[in-house]
Amino acid sequence: MREVLAIVMILAIIGSTLLGAYFILKWLYAKFIAYQNSNPKKIEIDTEEKEISMPKQIKNTLTIRFIIIGVIALIMLIPLSTVEEIVYERDGLYNKVLQDIARQWGNPQKIVGPALILPIIEKYTIIEKTILNDGNIKETAKDILKHKNIVILPKTLQKDITINEHYRYRSIYKSLVYEADIEIKGSFVIPDLSKLSDNIHKVRYDKAYVLMGLSDTKAINKVSSFDFNEHKSEFNPSTKITLQGINSGFHALVTMDEKNINYPFSFSFNTKGSSSIRFSALGESNTIHVKSSWQHPSFQGDILPTQREINEKGFTAQWSIPSLARSFPQSWIAENSKEQLNSLLTGVDLYEPVVLYSLVSRAIKYGGLFIILTFLTFLIFELTQKTKLHYVQYTLIGLSLGIFFLGLLSLSEHIDFLLAYIISSMITITSISIYTWFNAKNIKQSLSIFVLLLALYIILYSLLQLEDYALLMGTGLLLSILFVLMWITRNLRGE
Repeated sequence: MREVLAIVMILAIIGSTLLGAYFILKWLYAKFIAYQNSNPKKIEIDTEEKEISMPKQIKNTLTIRFIIIGVIALIMLIPLSTVEEIVYERDGLYNKVLQDIARQWGNPQKIVGPALILPIIEKYTIIEKTILNDGNIKETAKDILKHKNIVILPKTLQKDITINEHYRYRSIYKSLVYEADIEIKGSFVIPDLSKLSDNIHKVRYDKAYVLMGLSDTKAINKVSSFDFNEHKSEFNPSTKITLQGINSGFHALVTMDEKNINYPFSFSFNTKGSSSIRFSALGESNTIHVKSSWQHPSFQGDILPTQREINEKGFTAQWSIPSLARSFPQSWIAENSKEQLNSLLTGVDLYEPVVLYSLVSRAIKYGGLFIILTFLTFLIFELTQKTKLHYVQYTLIGLSLGIFFLGLLSLSEHIDFLLAYIISSMITITSISIYTWFNAKNIKQSLSIFVLLLALYIILYSLLQLEDYALLMGTGLLLSILFVLMWITRNLRGE
């Protein structure tokens, strides 16, 4: 439905532009005929050579005028590029402010875990050979103990994430940030450890712990106690062990015994972040629920949600991810294998559909086209009216069109973009219309200029808002202009 409305809007704008141009040109043509009837030409023809040379002289003058005005239009691209450089500079400053706010508030978060770490002692027997004084070799058996850690991933894993977004302000800039309430529960099932190693001498159940990976731990607000098989413990800083994909986080010591193999767990924490959130799917079966009041999610990562709903109240999404989607096993010895626990990440970006500097930059890309269209409009009036603009006046009008974008940039940093666009465009349109009235002293001509410029700026705003249909709409505008120019020049004859 939204696509149909957009296409209807595009067709309506193109149709209204053609219709408006038709009536204006029809009025100009009528004025031209009336002027010709009231002022018949009286050209005294003395010789055949004079009759031929005058039309050529007129055509040469018109050609030179078109060329000079075209050069002025090209020169006007210089101030446009200067304004575009200012936009890039302001955009760079804006991104720097966003990075500073994110560094202080919380960077984009990556949540990897949890994982159960079960320390073990492996026993190896080696034979040492010693050469005695009499030349004989003595063999002695020696036991070597090695401390290692078994990594065990959850059998079942469920994550419920609620994202509460808001803005942080610094000077004239604002940054979208969030707080995330994260509830995690599931269960660990201890595998047959003998399949992992043939040399296990002792399992250190008393030293077992669960680690949780979080990319920006300084953004944590609060963490609940860790409920592990109905025993509660508190989390401590660091992960104690370095695993690939978990560079920072926290851990909790747990109580285990060799008679039990099933350990349910649950905990929750609140963390801050910005821009995006990613989470891993370490369980053998994973169910992840995410909800937020933000209306513009952009789902990213290795796997898209199986269910999602987006409306005016926000969005909800659910992932159901089996262990077959990942590239690492359910358990392994950390010292023997380097598994990438962050190789399967999914999540969501808090996408902002309207970014001020990208809108202004896109508007400037149409600046050259609008200068050319405006100059063509004045040339059409010159062809149909007896008034002409000086080349200096064309230059000042072109500069006025360029300053529009600078005014749009400076105003939109302080007020809503639509209001800034209306104010900047009305100042530009009104100043050009009044300027042409001072030159021609013709109110109808000035009003016609006002209407045509107003239509151009309405079309430009539509191009900025309909991002998905900007190319289609821009193509329609160019075709409309081409048809109008073909209609105007339909009676031209070559020599």
